[in-house]
Amino acid sequence: MKNYKLLSAIKYVFTLLVLVSFTAACSNSTSGEEEEHSEPAGFVLKMNGQDIVTQTPGGSVSGEFELAPGQETDLITLWFYDADGDEFQPEEDEYTLGYEFEDAEIAEFEQHAEDGKWSFHIHAEAEGITDLRLMLMHNGHSDFSTQDIHVHVEAAQTN
Repeated sequence: MKNYKLLSAIKYVFTLLVLVSFTAACSNSTSGEEEEHSEPAGFVLKMNGQDIVTQTPGGSVSGEFELAPGQETDLITLWFYDADGDEFQPEEDEYTLGYEFEDAEIAEFEQHAEDGKWSFHIHAEAEGITDLRLMLMHNGHSDFSTQDIHVHVEAAQTN
């Protein structure tokens, strides 16, 4: 009878240890299945090493593009800000850059594969003012959209 109680107690303790180990393993936050992704909270557009247009986390857009008809910008590169204000670019293949102009007859978005998926040019087509909106696309939908970025196309003034 003593052996039976001892064997029953050992089984009980062993079962309890297995359950506790299993529960602890499932709630382990360092599991390889959980990937940490930065979420965009703002952005910066850089051209020739200078910040041209920014939207800080929780802030509004500052900066704009001013072009003459027929002019094309130098290479513009998009960086996103996370909630802490750190810059990043998504590395996963399923993320792409989307865009839309309020008036596509005024300016054109131009992107070349050799420049990278987060870089582009703006080409001025006709005089006027339009707004550009950039989007972080993920599997066919936007995970983040910028506020409107002003694009002014105006003929150069002659004196």
